[in-house]
Amino acid sequence: MERKSNFSRYATVPLFLILSGVVIPVLADELATSDGKHYEGVIVNQSPSSVTVRLKEGTMTFKRSDLKYIKKWSRQENGALTEKWSASSASDGSSQGRDEELKFSDTVRYSDKPWQIYEEDAFIAFHHDEGIVRGRLKGKVGDYCKRVADKFGYEEFKIYDESASPDWDLKFKFYSYGDFASWKKAAQARGFNPDTLMAFAAGNRRVFFYELYMKTDVIYHEIAHEIYRELTKEANIPRWWSEGIAQYALLTTGEARRDISNSRFRAMNNQHIPLLSPNNDSYEHNYEDGLSVVYFLARDKGKDRFKEFNYNLRKGKGFENSLFEVYGFDNIGALDRAWVEYLKKMDVKDMVGE
Repeated sequence: MERKSNFSRYATVPLFLILSGVVIPVLADELATSDGKHYEGVIVNQSPSSVTVRLKEGTMTFKRSDLKYIKKWSRQENGALTEKWSASSASDGSSQGRDEELKFSDTVRYSDKPWQIYEEDAFIAFHHDEGIVRGRLKGKVGDYCKRVADKFGYEEFKIYDESASPDWDLKFKFYSYGDFASWKKAAQARGFNPDTLMAFAAGNRRVFFYELYMKTDVIYHEIAHEIYRELTKEANIPRWWSEGIAQYALLTTGEARRDISNSRFRAMNNQHIPLLSPNNDSYEHNYEDGLSVVYFLARDKGKDRFKEFNYNLRKGKGFENSLFEVYGFDNIGALDRAWVEYLKKMDVKDMVGE
């Protein structure tokens, strides 16, 4: 949540006091930017070009050219503010989770530039461009997560809510990289190729993304991965099922028709890619075919059985064992044959609802 400040109590002072030609930084604790935003905090570092302030949510660095003014607090008021932060965190049991995430954020910064922080009830975002974060995430994450969990049949799912679920660890954590050098290090640290990757889900409700080429849908696709992994307790599943699940969560039925039509076209022309194909990492196989398999089991076979299948995975029964117990398919090969027949007989125009 954004913090708003009351500026009426304090007098405006210049950014620097100039004495005998020497520039002396003023320890000031209330800032206003030229775009009208207000911040309360404790200044921890200053330079001729920037000011770094510790806020309740973390640290932020401002260019001096972007500041309208800074206002000074007394040492006693600084102390009272930090005590208030500590009391607030302790009262909702969130201080440990927040502190641990702030420490973790420093280990994945991969840059000398401090993180800026934007936070809402459902998530916290570590970034260098608040406009991008706001445009893609503001006011959307909580409702989207609930819809995804409902689509998966995930009954136990919770997201941070100050009154109902005040556990800070229930927030999603987003890491937005604005330059390729830091993004490259973040991706390579996880074993990914940064040249072909725009985002990845990292567990513990963390999503990393490269903001330059980022589309909103990609972020929400990764959120779906996180929720499904949490539901199934990191079950070992095929790549095409994982990507298909995320697409199923993300796309409306109307949007899914194109991908499923492409999968159906291959099946009708005996060009389909078998689900057991080794080393097939194409978009067509993992995203289009994966989506159509999920639709086959979730929509054609019914949402109750789909939910049961997911909970079998949650119980550790394994992918093929769950296929047999819930759907009667002996193995993935049997699923492959039934799926192809489904594609050949279906009419994508009949796909309706969610």
